Amino acid sequence: MSETKKNGLLQSKDKEVLMHWGLRILFFLFAWLYLGVVKEDFLFKLQESNYFLYDHLFLKGLLASKAGLIVLISRYVLQYCYYPLLGAAIIALLLSGIELLANKIFNIGKKWFVIGFIPSAILLYLFNSVTYEIYDSFEISYGICNIIGCYYVFLLYFLYKKIEGYPIGAGILTLATAISSIWMGPYPMVAILMSGTDALFTKKFINAGIILPLGALIIYLATRYAAYHVTPGYPSYALLHPWPIDFFFSLYLKTLIWHVVIAMALTSHQLYKEHIIHKIQPYANIVAGVILIVALYAGCAYPKTYGDELRLQHLAHKGEWKQMVKEMGKMKTPTRVIAAYRAVALLATDQMIERIFNYNYNYYHSRFKNYCEEVAYYPELMLFASMPQISYRWCMEFLTDTDKKIYLIKHMALCSFINEEYELTKRYLRLLDETRFYKQWADEMNRCLDNPDKYYKKYPYLVKIKAGMPNMERSGIFRGTTTLYDRFTSLPNITAIKRLYTRLYRRQLDHLEKETLRSPMMRTGSLPRYVQEGLVMKAILANDMKQLQKFPIEKEVYEYVRNFVDYYVKHHQEEDLDVKMKKKFGYSYCYYFSFGFGSNLKIEKE
Repeated sequence: MSETKKNGLLQSKDKEVLMHWGLRILFFLFAWLYLGVVKEDFLFKLQESNYFLYDHLFLKGLLASKAGLIVLISRYVLQYCYYPLLGAAIIALLLSGIELLANKIFNIGKKWFVIGFIPSAILLYLFNSVTYEIYDSFEISYGICNIIGCYYVFLLYFLYKKIEGYPIGAGILTLATAISSIWMGPYPMVAILMSGTDALFTKKFINAGIILPLGALIIYLATRYAAYHVTPGYPSYALLHPWPIDFFFSLYLKTLIWHVVIAMALTSHQLYKEHIIHKIQPYANIVAGVILIVALYAGCAYPKTYGDELRLQHLAHKGEWKQMVKEMGKMKTPTRVIAAYRAVALLATDQMIERIFNYNYNYYHSRFKNYCEEVAYYPELMLFASMPQISYRWCMEFLTDTDKKIYLIKHMALCSFINEEYELTKRYLRLLDETRFYKQWADEMNRCLDNPDKYYKKYPYLVKIKAGMPNMERSGIFRGTTTLYDRFTSLPNITAIKRLYTRLYRRQLDHLEKETLRSPMMRTGSLPRYVQEGLVMKAILANDMKQLQKFPIEKEVYEYVRNFVDYYVKHHQEEDLDVKMKKKFGYSYCYYFSFGFGSNLKIEKE
């Protein structure tokens, strides 16, 4: 071979190595920034729903549960998502390590090294597949478990390749692998599938005949009769039950399909690598890798409204109310929960009654309506609504039905603190004091238990919660502001505003008129703009302007509502009237009353 050819060959190999490492760096940066920036709120929610201690009793109890070892490792990693960029960096490193191992163990070669990224890409996709399952009885470490489980699968496959020439050894390894499902969840199934398909593709039919039937039988027996709880987040649950509950079925299906894809993609490459066209364009792997990343970005997206909810939750749990108000203006399509968080943020910044109807109220109905439309699943909303007893009850119920979650323990501590049950508060603070990242939060509240005013002074939104509490809360189902408070005349001003807002929201203008007359705001001689709009709208609909003489209605507000109604009457038969009126008048109470969710306004010409 000539020197020129040697140099050309060396240059070609160097290009392949550089492109391979270039794609590795690109994938790591994508995974890190995607998880740490785009999915920042999702990572924070995961770690808030995760409870991990170093206490030996906690560790012993976790290890004794189903798939205890892999859950233990995964929960340990999850706690670092308190800082989303740090958690994302750890997860991105783990995913990149899987690609390195895939290329090494499966000897994929340099011609199509992009195949090695398939497991990492699929695991990243599965990590982002969790949506409202996060609120139900769900093992929160599911996403990390898939990643750690893949390392275990590769280890088992590596051991199999070392002894594949000995059928008896393959049988013993299969037996040990299947039994390990007690501690490692469903991932031994993937290892058995991978070893079995490899045996088929390499024509080792004796090995395949031992591995596949024996592995399936032992795993079934281990998961069927072992004394541990079957966690809904695992695909083994789907195998052991004829039809998984609907809520988790899509997640089961995704997980099972993609685990099979991982096994087939890695073990079957030897079938086609001999038939690959060797004169591949040098940048084919890079192009394929970029396409894979773009497809991941598009495919990992969960419903936008869910992302909006997570964003508002994240900011609310950190007490960043002004930032909440700033960002919620960008959220064009709300759910009921988003609307509730809006009210919380505006109340905390003393803007609720002035700005609450400045937003779209035509709710988006997702297939997860039991969650995004039911505030009972968000106990912090009851706390922010000055109902700590109801919030505490829901926290306790979720804690019993699911598992210890940090955000539930935090809210239970806050509820008991506001109710002045300081001994109970100390118990919850002791739990948080043992965690890695919530110790400071617990210590701060602990130091203020002897002087609560100090804590209220530092966190004034808690003052608003306490000030708005009724004299007596009714236990039971959450039924709304107007049915949960005692006699209206005894309400503090902040709660009177909430009640008037509820009347406006429900379009109960007759009640609005009566209760505004008795409201403490009448003594100040001024009413919030939306209350004025509602009163003017009632007078116009009743064709009785004398009603307004009892209230301090501003001329500007009256003319605005009058113009709104006149325009409606003139154009009420036109198509897309709601869009035209939004452009002309913008969001307001008049617009909500006429076009908001549940409106049935009909105005006839006078």
